[in-house]
Amino acid sequence: MENLALVINYYGKKNGVEIDFAQDVIVMDVGNGAYIDQWNISDKLPQPSMEELEALEPEATLYYARQNKTAELEQKFNYALENGHTTSSFGVEIDANITSVRNVGGLLVVMGPDDTEMFCDYNNQLHELTRQQVEILQVEIIKYIQGLYDKKWYYREQINTLTTPEEIDSIVIEF
Repeated sequence: MENLALVINYYGKKNGVEIDFAQDVIVMDVGNGAYIDQWNISDKLPQPSMEELEALEPEATLYYARQNKTAELEQKFNYALENGHTTSSFGVEIDANITSVRNVGGLLVVMGPDDTEMFCDYNNQLHELTRQQVEILQVEIIKYIQGLYDKKWYYREQINTLTTPEEIDSIVIEF
């Protein structure tokens, strides 16, 4: 079995037991394939047979493929959420992240209906914007962020519904 430690770890998780592979279970491979050398947790978890572990391997492999792809999704989503930018409808490249939502919202709080304010874009260029333009920016930033969430949910649905590790591994996550 290629993934013996992975399958044993999954077996433990399914039974509510965290396995320490330095003390609880010792897996060895001396060239003939991996095997359980020591099972020191029989008081918490019965030692499964190799046949039971082999039967569990497809489920375990799928579980960890989903876990790994979900972790990749979270990392890439969080990066996009923190570093997002887009071009506004009037041609200004803008930051489009949680900080920019707060900053633009704060700017609107202090702007009067006929005020203009200097706005620093994504490339650190200043633009004089009207209140109406700042309101448009606010909506566009929120829509951009909502688009990130839509993509995240789409990818998560794929991860959770595909049925093989190979299908899950083939998902290319891009924001």
